[in-house]
Amino acid sequence: MKILSWNVERPNNNPNAVKNTFIINLIQEINPDIIFLTETNAAIQFEGYYSHQSTQLPPIHENQSYKSGENRIAIFSKFPIEKIIATYDSYTAVCCEINSAIGPLILYGSIIGSFGGKDAFFKTDLQQQQSEIENLSKHQNLIYSGDFNISFSGFPYPAKNVIYETNDFFKANALRNITGGNENSVIHVVVSKALLNGKKIKQEMMEVGTQISDHNLVVVEID
Repeated sequence: MKILSWNVERPNNNPNAVKNTFIINLIQEINPDIIFLTETNAAIQFEGYYSHQSTQLPPIHENQSYKSGENRIAIFSKFPIEKIIATYDSYTAVCCEINSAIGPLILYGSIIGSFGGKDAFFKTDLQQQQSEIENLSKHQNLIYSGDFNISFSGFPYPAKNVIYETNDFFKANALRNITGGNENSVIHVVVSKALLNGKKIKQEMMEVGTQISDHNLVVVEID
């Protein structure tokens, strides 16, 4: 099973725009089973996938201007979405259940801190999401992915104590951050350890180019 996660850096609402066409074509070429996109737009869609997307942002939200169709997080799955699970903030995090090729899964996609890792929004998101992840991970295998605004390798962003405490949280809840070794990357895929038993894991970070996004794309394969 192939999982892709990427912050596509606020595309516009024209599906035929050069940037949007590039994003869609690249992802279709990679052909993931599950896609997590952050800072995305309703114009970014994929044939053959079911989707669950965060609430579209109004023109002004939390003192930030947004273009038509913008949303913070979208999940696309080749497997039907069986159930939608409400989150603490429908703009910032989405959650759903699927029956995948490797069994039932909870998918949780999010941004932690829509404006970076050093403000009150980040602290609130981190606290609220950890509370929800702790509860969800007790009941079923989980994939938690998105833009965490935390770099676990390379330059320690936003702060060493945040990195240590988040790693401790993953460990305490039997979760593995498969992408934690990617230097200076805040895009992550975190998976229940039980899901990985007896499986082969590959992961890759792809540089796409700042003209498309200031974030690298990550791909995780679990077989």
